Amino acid sequence: MRQARLSGVYYKAAPTLLNKQLENAFLSEKGPGALPVAAKGKKSLVKGLVVPRYSYEKAGPAMAWAYKALVESGVPDVVVIIGQSEKGSGLSVEPYETPYGIVRVDQKLALAIAEKGNLKEDNPLFDEDEYVESQLPFLQYSYSKQENLKILPVLVSPDAELKKIVVDIKEALLEQDKKATVVVPTNFTFYGRNYGYIPFSSDAHKQVYELDSGALELVQGNKPMEYLKYVDEKAMNTDNFMGVTALLLLLKPKKAFLEQYYTTADLDQDYKNFVSFASLVLK
Repeated sequence: MRQARLSGVYYKAAPTLLNKQLENAFLSEKGPGALPVAAKGKKSLVKGLVVPRYSYEKAGPAMAWAYKALVESGVPDVVVIIGQSEKGSGLSVEPYETPYGIVRVDQKLALAIAEKGNLKEDNPLFDEDEYVESQLPFLQYSYSKQENLKILPVLVSPDAELKKIVVDIKEALLEQDKKATVVVPTNFTFYGRNYGYIPFSSDAHKQVYELDSGALELVQGNKPMEYLKYVDEKAMNTDNFMGVTALLLLLKPKKAFLEQYYTTADLDQDYKNFVSFASLVLK
C-alpha cells in the first residue's frame, strides 16, 4: 500500500476539509462554476486530460474543469496517469491510499504491458513521485469515491522510447477491451528566481503567456514531435513534457479543448515567481 505523501501539502488531510476544498475548486470564479454530474445516456468518453499538478488551493479550479468534463462523459474502465521521472521509466502495481480511501491499480493491465517488454514493473520508482497522487483525490471526489475506480500509474524518462511504450499500452488496452482515459499532470511554466528561470527582462507574465500559447497550440493541433521540439528549442522550464508527448502519440486526438488557463500571479499578484496552469480535454 502506497501511503499518501501529498496529504496536507497539495490537498487537505481530513476528508471533510478535502470535500470543501474540492467543492470550492469546482464552484470558484476560475473553476467551471458547478459540481460534476454523472453522465446519463450514451456519450463519447473523454479520452485524455492535461491538468496541473500543484496545490489544490491554486491549481484546483483549473483541474476542476478537466474532471467535470470527464465525469460528465462517462466512466472509464481504467485511468492511465502518465508522469515523468529522471530516474527511468516504469509502471506500478501498488494501490494508493488517500484521505478518501484506497485507489486500486489495474494489475491485470499493468502486468500485460510489462510482459511486452518496454515498460517494466518498478514500484520503487514511484516512491518520490507526485504526478500520480496529485490527481487521485480529484478522481475519487469527481466519481463520488467509486470503489471500483482503477488506475494505471506510469512514469517515463526524458530518454524513453515513447513510440514503443505507447504501442504496448495501446495493444494491451485493445486485447483486454478496456476503455481508458489518459491523464497527464503538468504545469506549463515555472518562472522566477525561485525556479531558476528568468529568461525575460521585461513583461515576464505576458511573455510566459505567449510562450505557453505556442506550446498549447501544438498540443491542440496534435503535433507531438513538434511540441517536444518546441519545449527544447524554447528551453521551457516545464515538467512532464514527455507525458504530454506520450498522450498525443497514444490518443491522436481529433479535438483538444483548452478549458482554462491562468497563472499563480493571477491569484496572488506575485509576478516575480509564478507557475502557469492549463486544463485541456482531449476527444
